[in-house]
Amino acid sequence: MVVSRAYLIFTIALAGAFSSIAIAGDDFSSIEVFTDSRTPVRNNQSSATVYKVDRIDRLQQVLSEGLPSEPETAKQAALHRFQRMDSQISSELENAAKGLVHAMQYGIDRYPAIVFDGHAVVYGVSDVQAATLIYKQWQEEGKDQ
Repeated sequence: MVVSRAYLIFTIALAGAFSSIAIAGDDFSSIEVFTDSRTPVRNNQSSATVYKVDRIDRLQQVLSEGLPSEPETAKQAALHRFQRMDSQISSELENAAKGLVHAMQYGIDRYPAIVFDGHAVVYGVSDVQAATLIYKQWQEEGKDQ
């Protein structure tokens, strides 16, 4: 297990060193990135779908800020705030909800995570090029065995 961890860390470091190299011939039907608002996605030169899965929690915090202590008044104030949301926030919420559904379907329990074609996951990396290199290396190793 220690050898596997060391190998993974080495692979991630190596992939990071080569992240400026363009990855030619990506033949993925889909790449999905699961991250949060604090972890930026890097090198997303492909058309990866990015899900910021913490956006619902962050909106809930904003909507509940400074609400009155009386439950009915608080409910009305929160509803009023929710109705005034703009389309950008609405699309961010939709993105987060879709991301959470997909994460549950894939069994993803932490992020960042990058999913290739709905079946292979690279955890702990938010750099699409680095994750792609790790994934391709894993595929090549599987062919050798």
